[in-house]
Amino acid sequence: MSVTTKRQDLPLAQVAYQTLRELILNNEFKVGTQYLEKVLVERLNISRTPVREACVRLEREGLIEIQPRHGIRVKPISPDDMRDIYEILTALESQAIGTLASKGLSEQQLQRLEKATARMAESLQQDNLEAWAEADEEFHHTLLDLTDNQRLKDVVLQFWGQAHRVRFVTLHLRDTPHDSTKDHSEVVQAIRERDPIKAADIHREHRIKGGKAMVALLEKLRLANI
Repeated sequence: MSVTTKRQDLPLAQVAYQTLRELILNNEFKVGTQYLEKVLVERLNISRTPVREACVRLEREGLIEIQPRHGIRVKPISPDDMRDIYEILTALESQAIGTLASKGLSEQQLQRLEKATARMAESLQQDNLEAWAEADEEFHHTLLDLTDNQRLKDVVLQFWGQAHRVRFVTLHLRDTPHDSTKDHSEVVQAIRERDPIKAADIHREHRIKGGKAMVALLEKLRLANI
């Protein structure tokens, strides 16, 4: 079944973008590997123009490099790149969380966040790190949705996407994320209490700690590019 069969309601350029992005983030398209435009067209069963539009968008997001007459190359992420990415995510997400806590959320909105944290905890109990990672991503996406700030969401997701592949590849190399799950629950509680300083501080420390651990792991394993 082609990707167009599964996403008939979307423009072809959007279908191509989403599909290629998933292939890159889930490491099916390998870092440093070149993929000719012909290969992409055949893989997606989509014509050249939408594929080219998708590639331009992915290049803007820093995920690929377009090489004339040679297709695309998936860009690697270095420890220094990860350090920069986490600094940006720390600043933007912490500010967003403080704003959410200040304005307050409805019970229904809070329950969306609590549902994600519950899934994270349940996944760890089942020793299912892939499910934990999905719930973690759901939590962060929900936070961004609740800000009602599309520009902020676009910027954060751009850098989230760049970090995602590294997080995916190292998922089973890192310590079991019990502390991360606890941090998320405490952030939600601080938002519920409408304490913007506490909520932002908890998340800031969470991101700083996570960023340092990720960079240290890459350096320890001598993964200069991933």
